[in-house]
Amino acid sequence: MIKIAYHGRGSGVQINWMYAFVAVAEELHFGRAARRLNIAQPAVSQQIQNLEKFLGARLFDRDKRSVRLTDAGEAYLQPCRQALWSIDNAAQQARNAGTGEYGRLRLGYNAGFAHDHFVDLVRAVNDEYPHLELEIDASRPNAELLGLVEEGALDLAVLGGPVSGTRLARQVVASVRLGVLLHAGHPLAKESTISMDRLREETFVLMRPAPGRTVRQMVEELCDVAGFRPRRIIEVKDALTILTFIVAEIGVGFGIHPARTTTPASTSHIPIDESRPTDISVVWRKGAETPASRNVLELVRSRSALLQ
Repeated sequence: MIKIAYHGRGSGVQINWMYAFVAVAEELHFGRAARRLNIAQPAVSQQIQNLEKFLGARLFDRDKRSVRLTDAGEAYLQPCRQALWSIDNAAQQARNAGTGEYGRLRLGYNAGFAHDHFVDLVRAVNDEYPHLELEIDASRPNAELLGLVEEGALDLAVLGGPVSGTRLARQVVASVRLGVLLHAGHPLAKESTISMDRLREETFVLMRPAPGRTVRQMVEELCDVAGFRPRRIIEVKDALTILTFIVAEIGVGFGIHPARTTTPASTSHIPIDESRPTDISVVWRKGAETPASRNVLELVRSRSALLQ
C-alpha cells in the first residue's frame, strides 16, 4: 500500500483515505461515495474517521439527513484534489516514459484554418491511443499558437499558413483554399467556383484584425488583386456570429475550403478562383518531443491522407 509520509505526525496518511474524502465531499452522501469507489459504505466511513483522526480535525458535519463539509473540510478539499492529481499524473508520466500510450498531450489549433483537420486528428488519436489524456486549448490566432508551442505550453498545434521560428518543426498535412460562405438562397449559391470580383457589392462579415496569417488577411489580399475595397465590412469577435449573420442574409463570410464540420446546411461554401493554396501543418518544438507526441506525429505521417 502506498503512503504519503508526513514527518513528525506518526505513520502517515493513506491515499485511499484521501480518495474517500474527495468522493464524499463531491457526492455529499456516503452511500453514493461508496458506490463510486466500489467499496462498502462502512469502509468509506472508517477511512474518513482515520483521516479526521490523522488531521486532528472534523471534515464533515453529518446526521441522518445530510452531509456537509466543515470549514476544515472546505479548506482541505482543493489541496487534496491537487495532491491526488499529482500522484495520478506521476504514475502516468512513468507509464508514458516507456510507451507513450499514457500521459497528457496538450493540443492547440486555429479554427479559422484547421477546424476539420484538427477534428480528424483528435478522432485518430482518440481511436489509436485511448489512454492519452487530451488537453484541448481554445482556438487561437497563428501567432499565439506558435508562441505557446515555442514556450512549451502546447505539445502540438494545428494551423494554416507559414510557420516561423528556429525552434519549431512542422509536418504539412493538407493544402486548402479560401472560400466564400453564402446563404443558400443567394444568387451565387449554386456556383461551383466564384471570382472575387463578383463579390465587390457584397457586405463582408469578417473577424477583427489579428496578428499573423488570418482569413481576413487572405480576403483583403484577394480584394487588392481584384482591384476593389469591400463596400461594407461588419467586424465581429467570433465565428459563430459570422455564421449567424450569413444565415440571416446580412452579409457573406469567408473560410477555408473545404470545411465539413463548420458549414451549416443553410449555407453554401464555394471556393474562390483566385485563392492560392495554403498549407495546413502540425507544429511542435524541436527537441521537446515526448513519447506521446512522437506517437501522434508518427500517426500524422502514416495517416496523412486521413487529414486531407
